Amino acid sequence: MSDASLPFSAETGAAMSTIPERVRASRGWALILLLATGTTCAMDGMILAGLLTPIKEDLHLSDAAFGSVASISTIAGVVGAPLFAALSSRFSRKSVLIGSIILWSLASAGSAFASGLATLVLWRTLTNFGIAAYQGIAPGWLADLYDRRERNFVFSLFMLRNKLGSALAFGIGGWIAAHADWHRAFLLTGLPGLVLALLLLWVAEPAPGHADGHVSTSAAPTGWKQQLSVLKIAPYVTHLLALCLFFSGMMTAQMWLPAFLHRAHGLDNLHATRFAFCVLLVTLPAGPVGGWLTGRFLAGKVWGISASLAASALLASGLFFVAFTIASLPLCEVFSLLAIVTFGATAGSLTTLLIETVPVSLRTISGSFGAMVAGGVSGLFAPWLLGLLSDRFGLAHAVLVGPAFYALAAVLWIGLSFHAFRTRAS
Repeated sequence: MSDASLPFSAETGAAMSTIPERVRASRGWALILLLATGTTCAMDGMILAGLLTPIKEDLHLSDAAFGSVASISTIAGVVGAPLFAALSSRFSRKSVLIGSIILWSLASAGSAFASGLATLVLWRTLTNFGIAAYQGIAPGWLADLYDRRERNFVFSLFMLRNKLGSALAFGIGGWIAAHADWHRAFLLTGLPGLVLALLLLWVAEPAPGHADGHVSTSAAPTGWKQQLSVLKIAPYVTHLLALCLFFSGMMTAQMWLPAFLHRAHGLDNLHATRFAFCVLLVTLPAGPVGGWLTGRFLAGKVWGISASLAASALLASGLFFVAFTIASLPLCEVFSLLAIVTFGATAGSLTTLLIETVPVSLRTISGSFGAMVAGGVSGLFAPWLLGLLSDRFGLAHAVLVGPAFYALAAVLWIGLSFHAFRTRAS
């Protein structure tokens, strides 16, 4: 079996000296800006969840119709991810990323002008189309700045963008909607990305493979046949399927948590979104701590990363199941918090496996397919399914598909761990 098919690529080494001095000197600034951009990206992507209740009431949408907004708009992410990967192979990653930030920021702000289901879908579709570029380009960019010894910790910081951005979407979006209206919430949260796009103009972009000592003199693959070869790598495809299930769980269990608290326990939207905001902020340290521990003790074991993901997904599944079935509101909140801490502690490993199961030359397309499958396919199917089940059986029962998705993802990561262990042993 080739190195590319192993759970971790062999293209690694202590090779920071191969990175040009101007890139190495600015990598801290690049990390800060990429994380800030990712936080804005996550906020603009999740703001719809923070405004679910007021939008439903104002536009008179059913749960299935509202779920279809998220589902239909993610088709743009499915299309955009490989398209932006192809563009970044012809142009610089930085230029493609800056252009996409401008697009999604204007589109997210434009959601303020939605007057019905059709226009809301249109603006959210444009938003998700632009967001797909960041999700595909940023992981490879960061992997080219930091070697394997630092990478899992860096990716744990990278994954904080989802939690922090979601917290801002719930907290700021819910607060603005309560004190003004949901139109203004879209407008005010959509514009900060334009400032970040301007700042990224001064960031030096690393060459692919520099952090691993793999300095390529040829351009990244541009042909679709070469890029699609990433789908022949079995561990990568297995991880993609697990990612799809994992994010399906997140988009149902976490995205609908404020609505669940509102309907099942009687909290108004302001207090429900405030709880989600506080939980996401309080649990932020879980990512860096878990990322450091995983990198310190498990990164050197071929089965370690996938095994840690399996364990955290199984535990999160059980905790969310208890949270959604227990009658006590305080206990529901406690178990929800514990579930978010659990999967947040290994969130950085999601990106680590995405990058390190493929050769350096395929990192951008691997990240793009990861964004397409994890955010796109799961975003297309999971919200629609939950909305359909909610309209028929009630949200209290429908939300249980979230824990089920987490459990199924764990099964795939367990299989990946055993495959890695057997491959290394042979």
